[in-house]
Amino acid sequence: MSIRVVLRRTLSVSAVLVFTIMSTYHIVRHDMANMIENYTGKKYSSPSAHMANTANKKDGPANKKDGPSQQRQNIVLVLIDDLGIGDLKCYGSSFHETPNIDALAAEGVRFTSAYAAHPKCGPARLALFSGVYPARMGSPVSGHELEKYGMPNAFKCQKKMGDYKMRLPLERTSMGGAFKLNGYRTGYHGKWHFGDASGRGSPLDHGFEVSIGATHKGSVQSHFAPYTNPDHIKQVPPPPMSEPRPDGTYMADHLTDETIGTIKKFKNDPFLVVLAHYAVHTPIEAPEDLVDPYEKKRNLLDETDQFTHDHNAVYRTSQDHATYGGMMTAVDNSLGRVMQALKDMGLDKNTTVVFTSDNGGLASSIKEKNMPDIPTTNHPYRHGKTWLYEGGVRVPLIVHAPDRKPVEGGESAFLTTGTDMYPTLLDLAGLPLQPNDHVDGISFAEAVTTKRDGSVRKKPLFWHFGIGPNEKEGRGAVPCSALLDGRWKLLDFIDEGNRELYDIQKDPYEKNDVSNKFPEIRKNLFIKLKQWRKHWADDDFYKKELEKGEDGICVAPEGMRI
Repeated sequence: MSIRVVLRRTLSVSAVLVFTIMSTYHIVRHDMANMIENYTGKKYSSPSAHMANTANKKDGPANKKDGPSQQRQNIVLVLIDDLGIGDLKCYGSSFHETPNIDALAAEGVRFTSAYAAHPKCGPARLALFSGVYPARMGSPVSGHELEKYGMPNAFKCQKKMGDYKMRLPLERTSMGGAFKLNGYRTGYHGKWHFGDASGRGSPLDHGFEVSIGATHKGSVQSHFAPYTNPDHIKQVPPPPMSEPRPDGTYMADHLTDETIGTIKKFKNDPFLVVLAHYAVHTPIEAPEDLVDPYEKKRNLLDETDQFTHDHNAVYRTSQDHATYGGMMTAVDNSLGRVMQALKDMGLDKNTTVVFTSDNGGLASSIKEKNMPDIPTTNHPYRHGKTWLYEGGVRVPLIVHAPDRKPVEGGESAFLTTGTDMYPTLLDLAGLPLQPNDHVDGISFAEAVTTKRDGSVRKKPLFWHFGIGPNEKEGRGAVPCSALLDGRWKLLDFIDEGNRELYDIQKDPYEKNDVSNKFPEIRKNLFIKLKQWRKHWADDDFYKKELEKGEDGICVAPEGMRI
């Protein structure tokens, strides 16, 4: 054997050993970081990260203390509560004025096939920040419903999860933790709603070093300081802000101030900052000076407060609620202030801004007499929040990435859902993905610059919502599962024993049920849906990771997929 062959084989074996050692190192570092941060509450910084930061500071002025970092892309995620697909002028609204959001879309990319992972706030947010279908964690249905709807193994898993119902287990690395592990400063401002923000499960437990205004509640009692309402039967403490504001301060303005303050604090380091407004969720309130222009607009309309019947409920088909319009202007002003602050701090060229909603707009009610109080419409899309028709799960999504040339036309039909947000933000920041954590999400970052239709997604989109009494009695929704596979969407109204099939490419407004025309397609999709319901939390996928009696947590083992 020649010396050359021996050398080549020796080098090959060495390369394998180096790869194995490095891979093991990264896994151990990840676990160590989680352990240190969970038990000490202190930020973990690896030796390699420290050396890299030191080297960067020596290489040039970009990382000096007296100037903003230009080396890594910052991320600002703006999340609006209950914002409907038709609420923005850039998505077709003729009533709301949203110039700052429209400008973001004009300079960035507007997605036209973006979906929420759930038609209700808490579970939808769980998906956004975990990259996991909320159904995996029993959110927000009860164990009884899990058994009732053919999910026995999921019920076992939920029982093991104990007090983590509708929460993200601390043992998982979610969006904030992934950015923090990569040396980013992380700040969260506003509505949280999928964990006990005053105890275990707050943003501080999930990788965010700053948490302002976050609670486990889904709404504030008033959007005006002190953010309480003495007329409520049950008084709820206001969201914890960094400092109190005078009575009458509007929550959207207050959260914007807090967010800009955090960006100023972080400006010399790469950062992930989340601004999660409580608006435009109920209570429907806005400053008078923002409502007045919409009152005048409404008075000029020929018809107002239009609605239509559907199933056992009605939904609004006209957009003419003046106070809701004022709320829209408030969140639009907020985005404008954030964008101006980034520019003033010299961060506008290296900060990607993503703007979206958690679920569809609130448009439905079980009673006609309540319709004047229902704030918006998703028309021509069907229904709204808590429904799995398109109006309940289609959402606006805008990505403004100054370091990337927008796709031609500034519009993308890429099929994406809430579980994709976590991997996409990592990708937009140039950070490694965490596929063992965001197991149900894929990155749509490529669609920001390239025409893609979503065919890269190998599996259907799935939804499940076991309806509670509030939704049934208030908005008329009924228990439903759904999947979207290419052009075909199947809805299974479980208690009714009724299934509907729509060709979403030809019929995005779901007017024509084609079940009878395509019985085989309906049959095959229903088989897929039943299999998903049965196996998304089966014993092979989940394991009891903590052997502590009833406190064990169900999490996905590394390397597993569905």
